[in-house]
Amino acid sequence: MKKEPIKVCVVNQTENAYHIKFPNLKIPVKVNEHLYHKMLHSPEYQFKSSNAVVKQTYSA
Repeated sequence: MKKEPIKVCVVNQTENAYHIKFPNLKIPVKVNEHLYHKMLHSPEYQFKSSNAVVKQTYSA
């Protein structure tokens, strides 16, 4: 059985933190930049676009 990725959305970005909205939570979760990049490159999460303007930087 293949596990579907969790669809999350970045709703806000501060200097070094990202506020990520999960489908079953009412409030966004605040994560640091390192964890955000790990989530961004993980097959377990699928980021969908939001109306918020977010500067996304990609590390190699």
